Amino acid sequence: MKKVCACAAVSLVLAFSGTVFGAVSEGQFSVSPMIGGYTYDGGQHLSTAPVYSLRGGYSFTDHIGVEAGLDYSITSSKLVTDKDVSIFKYGVEGLYHFMPDKKLVPFVAAGLGGYNMSGPSALVSRKMMGFFDYGGGVKYFLYDQLALRADVRHVVANASAFEYTLGVTIPFGGIKGEVKAVSAPPAPKPAAKKPQDKAKMAQEVPLKRSAEEKFAQKKAASAPAETPVPAQQAAKAAVEPAVKALPVPAVVTPTEVTDTAFNMQLVSIPSACYTMGDPSVNALAPHEVCLNAFSISKVEITRELFQRFVENSNYVTDAEKNGGCYTISAGKETLNPAATWKNPDFYQSKKDPVVCVSWNDAQAFTTWLSRSSGKKYRLPTEAEWEFAARSGGKQEKYAGTSNDADLYRYANFCDKKCIYEWNDPSQNDGYWSTAPVGKYAPNGFGIQDMSGNVAEWVQDYFAADYYAASPKMNPKGPSAGTGHSVRGGSWRSQKNELSITGRGSAETGNAYDNIGFRVCQEP
Repeated sequence: MKKVCACAAVSLVLAFSGTVFGAVSEGQFSVSPMIGGYTYDGGQHLSTAPVYSLRGGYSFTDHIGVEAGLDYSITSSKLVTDKDVSIFKYGVEGLYHFMPDKKLVPFVAAGLGGYNMSGPSALVSRKMMGFFDYGGGVKYFLYDQLALRADVRHVVANASAFEYTLGVTIPFGGIKGEVKAVSAPPAPKPAAKKPQDKAKMAQEVPLKRSAEEKFAQKKAASAPAETPVPAQQAAKAAVEPAVKALPVPAVVTPTEVTDTAFNMQLVSIPSACYTMGDPSVNALAPHEVCLNAFSISKVEITRELFQRFVENSNYVTDAEKNGGCYTISAGKETLNPAATWKNPDFYQSKKDPVVCVSWNDAQAFTTWLSRSSGKKYRLPTEAEWEFAARSGGKQEKYAGTSNDADLYRYANFCDKKCIYEWNDPSQNDGYWSTAPVGKYAPNGFGIQDMSGNVAEWVQDYFAADYYAASPKMNPKGPSAGTGHSVRGGSWRSQKNELSITGRGSAETGNAYDNIGFRVCQEP
């Protein structure tokens, strides 16, 4: 019992020392191998003995689940020496989890079952018996796919016993595998908003999301005074109707290709023209853009592929050289010296998008990719990125949909699982941080994650007023600047920041835990 209490105390300390979160989710299965002890109350005249346990569980909701278990123990008699008694215990329990979306998840349990005892008849008067048990425990999630676990039970049969175990829980499936539908409240009605109300809303957004200031879009010094900052643009776009409809784009048919050397899928897009921008935002004035043919990666670059680049080229990222990666701490974005692409301060699988990489790092990756494949790779331009995200210039708010209530199916953003104060509790995309690439529904071009998961570096320098001077043919952004454009929003963005016409920027040499990239290939 002391061991269980000590384990619980250690878990409580660990729970407040990091930022890695796990979750118990509806529809989730789990397997829990465990080891511990079995102490009898004295009436059986049996010695305390080790117990080996295997439990399988299923969660009906985030809070309520069931587990079936099988225990095995060999004990010895206190009355007759060298006489062993084997015990097989089997049963079913109901569990109730408190705080299922946190990394430390306490729970209570109760159930019933039976056990078989085998040994000398002088020691075992009943071979089979039923029991009732109750107790509780804690699960401490190291990351989404693994939790440490401590349990204690009071087993009531013809005589009582206490069981205490330590082990691990391995969850799988559930909300992580199949996103459940969550109804969203109706969108605000633009007509009901007065001009001063819209201005007030625009001012409130950056205050609420102060931790996102590094990823907010910037206003260039030369921009007109009335040009709104990005957070204001996002809020304004959410409450104002479009000034006028954009021209209907010509139908473009993309094709999928694979770079077999890296097992990387790309979508090949033919040359085309479209109207870039958003008529509801002054700084995003619609303008015609024509692009040469290009191919763009279907998903964001993964940790697995980035690791291959690092190992093959002995590359050291800016975050590793310059003091870390920007993460959120105490509600503020700060430079975290311990955070790099290898460990961004939260768990990532090899299929998650790489983060904590600067624009310089992304450029170095494309140079290596070009040299290794013999093909011309680079980051997409803003114009190429938006054309691909909008499935050839469609008038969509997000990549694949314009329906706010449907966004959880297409994007990973700061929803009910997100730990930050600006989260949206009305939707559940299944992940509190990054998700493995390709988890969400694609847009009309078959491209995934262009809204959310990680914001993406693009090739262009950033200037808030660039659209006013943008050339028609293959615009490549300003010729110089101190920061580069970032598009698409991320796992810790509000949903309005996932707009595929929205623009943001970040310092070229800085790395952030919510910015990654995808690549473009020239014909």
